[in-house]
Amino acid sequence: MMSCKELVDLMADYLEGQLEPDAARDLDRHLADCPPCLNFLKTYRATTRLIRGVACEEIPPELGERLERFLRERLGKTPTQ
Repeated sequence: MMSCKELVDLMADYLEGQLEPDAARDLDRHLADCPPCLNFLKTYRATTRLIRGVACEEIPPELGERLERFLRERLGKTPTQ
């Protein structure tokens, strides 16, 4: 029987239909008997759906420069060129 950790490690491949049939069947059996993993699957699906719906927007150049300066100061790094 598949463990919870094994299920988590295979979740992305499972949802994308990339698992071998035997592994997918084992995962389905585990989900049928493990409510916490079934809840994790539901949350994982919902999260991936939400992420796909998020639009990627460019930040204004001035804000990007300020953010980069801030991070370099915090990390103590000098720009590499």
